Amino acid sequence: MRRPSTDTKGSVRDQEYAPSMSSAVPGIVWPAIPDTRNAAAFALLAQFEMSQWWSAEALQRHQLHQATALINYAAQNVPFYRGRLSDVAGRDCAVTMEEWRRIPLLTRAEIQEAGETLSSARPLKAHGDYYVEQTSGSTGEPVSVRQNSVTGRLHTAFTLRDHIWHRRRFGGKLAVVRRLSDKVLKSMEAGNIARWAPGFPSGPMVFFEVTDSVGDALDWIVDEAPDYLITYPTYYRALLAESERIGVRPEKVSQVLTFGEVVPDDLRVRSEDIWGARLVDMYSAQEIGVIALECPDHDHYLVQSEGVLLEVLDEDGNPCAPGEVGRVVVTPLHNFATPMIRYFIGDYAEAGEPCASGRGLPVIRRFFGRSRNMLTLPSGGKIWVAVNDCGLNQIDAVRQFQIVQQMDLSIILKLVIDRPLTAEESVIAQRAMVSATGHEFDVHVEFVDAIPRQPGGKLEDVLSELDG
Repeated sequence: MRRPSTDTKGSVRDQEYAPSMSSAVPGIVWPAIPDTRNAAAFALLAQFEMSQWWSAEALQRHQLHQATALINYAAQNVPFYRGRLSDVAGRDCAVTMEEWRRIPLLTRAEIQEAGETLSSARPLKAHGDYYVEQTSGSTGEPVSVRQNSVTGRLHTAFTLRDHIWHRRRFGGKLAVVRRLSDKVLKSMEAGNIARWAPGFPSGPMVFFEVTDSVGDALDWIVDEAPDYLITYPTYYRALLAESERIGVRPEKVSQVLTFGEVVPDDLRVRSEDIWGARLVDMYSAQEIGVIALECPDHDHYLVQSEGVLLEVLDEDGNPCAPGEVGRVVVTPLHNFATPMIRYFIGDYAEAGEPCASGRGLPVIRRFFGRSRNMLTLPSGGKIWVAVNDCGLNQIDAVRQFQIVQQMDLSIILKLVIDRPLTAEESVIAQRAMVSATGHEFDVHVEFVDAIPRQPGGKLEDVLSELDG
């Protein structure tokens, strides 16, 4: 599919793809006049179309002005921040980046311990009613934060930007395979048909519970014949394996949208080879919302600077240069209900060079897992495990696997198989860690019926008990 050409300011000149908004006024078809519910999303999209082409310096300047407003509010109305922000709060001019970096990082443990003291004592009525988002607690440190109507509108606008960037046809059907919330289940029971692009005349959105069997999910996807699918990377890998095994694939899926987990490079290749579908990832967090989207023109992520201030920092707290890997520290700029200022989310990322498209949004070349997804070597060093290079994916009998490092550095390799392994396959499994890491580990293979997903629906290929 050909992408739209742009001039130096990013205005679309190629009209091959131009999604039409849905007008709420009878008799008015174009330009669309939105209802009050969708007006905010449309207004934000119009601003995003301009701001994505600003320089990095202009974006950062606007971010720091918004961050200053958040700081001043938090210092006065959020008990946790009283004293913590005394050096930078209460000023009319924006904080500088040097001053910003002196603010202590916020950890998950601190969020847990702070409890209600991290939420506003005087919520702003103009920000709308708040609701609570809770992480699944996969790190052993579940956190609950308050969101509000403002953060919800931003999430909708960023999701629409992703659809527009990647030229999805809004009239198509979107299939969702994930952990389903009570709200979604009740809506399904009532027979309500969800639409996946608010404010646009979009097609239906259908749902399937991720804890059900992969075989049933594949049958459902084939029957539904969606144009797009959204699910977790590990579940998609299992779908592709099942599809390849039985020789059945959905015919219409052109893009698979992934979220919630790290995407290995080989999964993108398998997606193209087996389903003929392009994989497009979104980096987000339940307690934050959308953080970064894949660039529509290049193989990297673009930070959504209009909503978050993201930093990639080395162990000394200094910004990482392009090509360096560091800690992801993120600040949602508009959540005044539970301000999370300089929140170390626990993930690691590789900083990238400025985008060649001309967009000023910061570039992340790739996201890694959290420290709990790294193995600890006997020397004390840590390494990321290239699970796609360990050979387990090439064993036909293996339907699912998980690598768990114990406190004594030994490895438990959990395997879900549909037949006994051959002698050769057993050797590959036993030597998987050497293949993936180049290091000898004490490996114990366990055959299990299933590897349960976390409460939020995620599944991690590699998990270290040394890092909680």
